[in-house]
Amino acid sequence: MIIFMKKWTALLSVVTLALGLAACNETATPVQDKEVTETSKLTLQEVYDKSMKASEELKSVKGTIDMKQTMSIPSEEMTLDIKSMMDMEYIIEPMQMHQKGTTTMMGVGEGSESQEIDMETYITEDALYVYEGTAAQWMKFPKEMVDQMMGATNQTDPAAQLQPLEEYLEKVEFEQDDENYILTLEGSGEEFTSLVKDQVDEALQSLTGEGNVDLDYTIHSVDYVVHIDKESFQTNKLDMVIDMDMTMDGETINLKMDVKTNFSKFNEINEIVVPQEIIDSAKEI
Repeated sequence: MIIFMKKWTALLSVVTLALGLAACNETATPVQDKEVTETSKLTLQEVYDKSMKASEELKSVKGTIDMKQTMSIPSEEMTLDIKSMMDMEYIIEPMQMHQKGTTTMMGVGEGSESQEIDMETYITEDALYVYEGTAAQWMKFPKEMVDQMMGATNQTDPAAQLQPLEEYLEKVEFEQDDENYILTLEGSGEEFTSLVKDQVDEALQSLTGEGNVDLDYTIHSVDYVVHIDKESFQTNKLDMVIDMDMTMDGETINLKMDVKTNFSKFNEINEIVVPQEIIDSAKEI
């Protein structure tokens, strides 16, 4: 079960790079909680088109991720609270990634103390290096694992992620402040299942190497708040809250996630280099 949880956590950290926009023909309403002096007359459709173009031209980005998860596993009578803080630099083509941060797990066992784990990962075209604090050792995984991780990460192409949101256009609240367009989507129930299912299924297939992932979903609630910069039309902030059940191989867990991601350094990262000391000291798996 812990392996499944880690796959979901790793998946989420890259999926958050990809969640995008929706489109309709309304202009943005000024936010209510502060004065807005720079209003735009662009419609949501126009913002969508410009954001799609910006996404297609995106070459690299930095993401800062603050993620809280509560995972309830009834069959194990266990509840896990997981807090992660991650900084990630990501180059789209050729795919390279550096991710570093900490994960704190609470509730692993009865009466157990919280456990904080330092995590760091480098992904290049032909190598995957992972540092996990409890082992205090860099590990190098085979190219097959790199291919699986790259397959999952390819699902985070922002342009490719706009399509799943298209069916929810009428439900998007479209606002603006002086610097950003603000898109809000709130919902629950079966109609929102596909918003999560397709992306998660495809990424899990890549991570597990299996053709079909027998994973069923029940979406209790899903809330997205996306901030789009008015000048660059890049997604610079994403807040996501999801309450869902997932069932795999007859076992059901409830997962509550609260993820806040800030994006910066658009197209400013030219190269990610694995330090030579990591290459020399890594244990091959």
